[in-house]
Amino acid sequence: MSARMRILSGFGEKGPACLRLEFFNRRWLLDCGVGPESDQGFDPAWLNKVNAVFITHDHIDHIGAADEVIAAGLPIYCTEVTARSLPKGANVIPLPPCGEIQVDGVTVTTGRTGHSFGGVWLHFEIAGGVLYSGDYCQESNYFLYDAPPDAATVLLDASYGMEGLTQTVRIDSLLTTMTKLDGQILFPVPPSGRAAEMALLFERNGLTDWSMDDRCYGQVKQVLDARGGDYVDGEAIRQLRALKDKARHFNPNARLLLCHAPCATYGTARELIDRWRDAGRMGSSAHVIFTGFMPVEARKMVEKGHAHFRRWNVHPLAQHVVDVANDCHAMQVVPLFTSRPEDFALVDGFEGRLQLADRFYL
Repeated sequence: MSARMRILSGFGEKGPACLRLEFFNRRWLLDCGVGPESDQGFDPAWLNKVNAVFITHDHIDHIGAADEVIAAGLPIYCTEVTARSLPKGANVIPLPPCGEIQVDGVTVTTGRTGHSFGGVWLHFEIAGGVLYSGDYCQESNYFLYDAPPDAATVLLDASYGMEGLTQTVRIDSLLTTMTKLDGQILFPVPPSGRAAEMALLFERNGLTDWSMDDRCYGQVKQVLDARGGDYVDGEAIRQLRALKDKARHFNPNARLLLCHAPCATYGTARELIDRWRDAGRMGSSAHVIFTGFMPVEARKMVEKGHAHFRRWNVHPLAQHVVDVANDCHAMQVVPLFTSRPEDFALVDGFEGRLQLADRFYL
């Protein structure tokens, strides 16, 4: 079965995810993201003649234009967890956390990504196998990760480019920085991402004076329901249960604060920053540590010394991208969400397999 792929957004930039897979008389959209900072918005014309939309997880750069999809009356394939973040009126067909379903005669296989609660990669049994990872991470001690099957074409998250610093190194750097800062520390985080994972890290290191806002606690409650074990390590769930009562009530005076939103441009994180700035506390008795993507305003805070950046790995290192491509025996490899996909041409064995076009045949 021949097929065509068009990368509408997310190729050659750290931009929102949106891809289009076409075969026979079918046209499927893979993710429908906006932001978090890219100038490129979602174009409703991308939904022209689309039959179905598949969403990998609930972060805005993968799900942000779901309202356009719903307005178009299209079916949305995603996990039940991800569906909770969709606007009202969505026509959802549930995807399993790890399994397969038949869609228009095509076997669609899913697996957990190690990146977020409810996140899955997608494997389509056409043209020798097509794997789209969405965002993924193989270093989490919290979120579960499943290895995908063979695929002739792999389109993989490569957000960190050729980065090679492991999560262990990153965490050591984070903890060292925290010991040097007096007063309170705010961590802007995505609720369905690293919020609970960081809380568990604090506890393991004796840093018990922490609190999380209501949005983050809401995700903890979801993890602790009957379906939490589908995505989160069992030992982590046991530890979360022990901390449930502590996490239930937000204490804005705690030393360590885990708050939505990760970009700190809105939500409790924004409110705290504004309050601390008005009180003249920023950089003295109040600090911000960003651990993920930083928009312009966050970068300016770091430049002024009012905030710090210590990455928490939630995307694959370069070697992990290479390993997945090799393990899948891929003939075509497409690095996504990086401004320099051509750097992967330097990887031994990638020269003839690297696909550096935003549209191609499978």
